[in-house]
Amino acid sequence: MDKQKAEQEKEFIRRIFVDEIGRLQREGFYFFSFIMMGQAIETLGCFLDNKPLKARAQSSKRFSKSLNILMGNEYRMVNKDFWLYDRLRNQLTHSFVPSKSLLLCARENQPEGAKHLEFLEERLVLVAEDMYDDLVAGCEKLFGMIDRGKVPLKNIAASPEELGLK
Repeated sequence: MDKQKAEQEKEFIRRIFVDEIGRLQREGFYFFSFIMMGQAIETLGCFLDNKPLKARAQSSKRFSKSLNILMGNEYRMVNKDFWLYDRLRNQLTHSFVPSKSLLLCARENQPEGAKHLEFLEERLVLVAEDMYDDLVAGCEKLFGMIDRGKVPLKNIAASPEELGLK
């Protein structure tokens, strides 16, 4: 395993997915953090297959693989038949319009009795901070897999510095 390449990949993930999404939430941009988390989940899934980073027609597979391997059973259950992929990742990425079957909220405006990844009045509740915590835990799990050589390294085209991130 190329240790330097592994560290570059982990640093890219840490800076883009952990730091930038965390900053969106700290600044109160919860809606945009959901868009970015959907994309991040899919991108994390690319590290779990042997295909190139930009492989075509892998979006739903990578999103699902990421949820299943990195984020756990609760996410696996709500993504049955690509349900969460269609309503979160696809709908927000392509239209910026949230699905009516999702209740996107932050802890500060979380309805009484609403719990992250549970249904309330036929809508799946997604709490931005809880989902972010789970995403960060998924990143950490992937870092361990990278360190143990359990996943293939990808060619990340730009470093965080090249993207203007410090």
